[in-house]
Amino acid sequence: MGIKKKCPEFENHERWLVSYADMVTLLFAVFVVLYAIQVAGQKQEKKVAGSMQESFNSPLEDIPVDRRVGPMEAGYGIFDHFKGESVHPPLIQKYPTEKAKIRIIDDEMLHTKTKIEERFYGEQKFRENDPGNARIVNIHRTTKGFKLELTARHFYAAGSTEVIKGARKELDVVIELLKELGRPVTVEGHTDSTKASGPYDNWALSTLRATNVIRYMISKHGFPATRLSAAGYADMQPIAHNGTESGRVLNRRIEFHVEYDSD
Repeated sequence: MGIKKKCPEFENHERWLVSYADMVTLLFAVFVVLYAIQVAGQKQEKKVAGSMQESFNSPLEDIPVDRRVGPMEAGYGIFDHFKGESVHPPLIQKYPTEKAKIRIIDDEMLHTKTKIEERFYGEQKFRENDPGNARIVNIHRTTKGFKLELTARHFYAAGSTEVIKGARKELDVVIELLKELGRPVTVEGHTDSTKASGPYDNWALSTLRATNVIRYMISKHGFPATRLSAAGYADMQPIAHNGTESGRVLNRRIEFHVEYDSD
């Protein structure tokens, strides 16, 4: 009896075509979807653009005829402009060169200093009721402009974050002069190196004094908030030695930094 031979198995060498065809089909589907999205997007863009054009080009009846400026003086469309009534000079001086910038800073600093001297000290340039401690406001040049230093002992009770009522008239003078300049102002709080009395440490005390002054400038004087910033430095930036009482008095201060950026 003979042995039955098994037929050799057929080996398909083209099985990779199935996977390849699947991949091509998927890629085709992806590109079809992307194309559909693009076409739909173009249609939506046209529809939105048409709606905006229709809305924005509607007549605006509240624009007086004599103040309409635009194509054919028709005054149609939201993008038409009003005619100005008059031409106003710039609120603040510009400085096209560094030399001009320095001159403007010096002129405005001198003007501010003169006004401070007149209103605080009069012709005698000192406070008659407090000789020896007369200087409650000092003005100095800085790398960015100039600053006004207010002695904290005159404006604050020990450990307090609010300006005392008796000193607010003098603070009002300073704020009004700064507002007239139209420059950005940074208010800084500084303390001496001794431990602060009250619930706050020196960091919190210096920061709260600066931020409360800013709130007062905005609420009482209408100072533009966009031109104000605040910082508290505790005892990190002394201007005198903390080893003496006279030095500590100078270090406890509020500073108004008037800044001049390049145009």
